[in-house]
Amino acid sequence: MTNYARRLGLFSGTMAVIGGIIGSGIFATPNVVAQRVGTSGLALVTWILGGLVALAGAFCYGELGERSPKAGGQYVYLRDAFGPLPAFLYAWALLLVMA
Repeated sequence: MTNYARRLGLFSGTMAVIGGIIGSGIFATPNVVAQRVGTSGLALVTWILGGLVALAGAFCYGELGERSPKAGGQYVYLRDAFGPLPAFLYAWALLLVMA
């Protein structure tokens, strides 16, 4: 039996997160974007602007994670900002949406 080390480096971890965030929608939506904007140049600009908005959101979550390095993600951020009740309601709503 071969024992492989279970570890992710910076590059492979980053690629795993990007793959999880982008998902398969990147392959389904270019047609819709191209139809709505009309030109390929404008479609490319639209994708770049969307990427910049997503990057800004990622930086916000990175900052939140650095300020509150606890397990729980959005639940912890909501609990720290607004108290336990909104965080509890968010967690249950998320659970019901995913179920």
